[in-house]
Amino acid sequence: MKKTAIYPGTFDPITYGHLDIITRAIKIFDNIIIAVSSNNLNKKTIFSLKERIKLTRLATLHLDNIKKIIGFNDLLANLAKKENTNILIRGVRTIFDFDYEIKLAAINKQIYPELDSIFLLSSKEVSFISSSFVKEIAKYKGNVEPYLPKEIHFALLKKIKKISNK
Repeated sequence: MKKTAIYPGTFDPITYGHLDIITRAIKIFDNIIIAVSSNNLNKKTIFSLKERIKLTRLATLHLDNIKKIIGFNDLLANLAKKENTNILIRGVRTIFDFDYEIKLAAINKQIYPELDSIFLLSSKEVSFISSSFVKEIAKYKGNVEPYLPKEIHFALLKKIKKISNK
C-alpha cells in the first residue's frame, strides 16, 4: 500500500526552506500532496492562491512523487480525510515552530484521531529562511536570490515592484 502525505503551507512564496522539507519527504513517502492554504488569519499574502499554486508547481517540477498541488480552504484534518491520507508533514525551524506545531497536531488529532503529524527539522543551511523574512528583505530591495528558486525570485521581484507602484 502506498503512503501519501500532505505538506500544507501558505507558500507565499515557496522558498528553499520549503523545498528542503519536500525533497526530504519524497524520500520517505510514496506520494506527496502539496496543499496551498487559501488564507491564514495570521498571514497577509502578497500572491493570490492561484499564483502560489503556479509558483509551487514551477518550483517542484524537477521532483518525483508529487501527487498533486492543490489549494484548500478548510481545516487540515478535513483536508486529510478528503484526500484519504492520515499523515501531515510539518517543517520545524525553531523551538517556537515546534511549540505551535505540537498544539496544532493535538487539535488535528482531536478532529481526526487517525491523523498523525510528522515533523521534519529544517536543514541547518535553510533553517533561518521564512517567506515573511524573504518578503521583507525584497520590499526594501535586499538580495533574496539565495533563498528562492530562480523563477520564484523573479516572480517575487515583479510582484514587489507592482505593489510598490500602487
